[in-house]
Amino acid sequence: MAAIIAFVVIIANAATALRLLTYRRGPARYRLWASCAAYVLIVCTGGQALSVFVHGTPVTIWQAGISVVLAMLAHRARGNVARIVRVAP
Repeated sequence: MAAIIAFVVIIANAATALRLLTYRRGPARYRLWASCAAYVLIVCTGGQALSVFVHGTPVTIWQAGISVVLAMLAHRARGNVARIVRVAP
């Protein structure tokens, strides 16, 4: 069971980092805070995936849940961090 949870964490975090890395701004407005937040998310999710994969860092079902939700949000927003954190009026 622990191996399945670790696999889910690795895949979800790698998918999030990859989606954020492949974001194309196009006509969207540049926002420094969103760019910095995207950088931190890429480093943290990629680092977490590598840590679990290489070092076998123990993970919990709760970490897997957060990783999956973050991956879903990143893919739904097409990698646009400003859309992920946007508060609807």
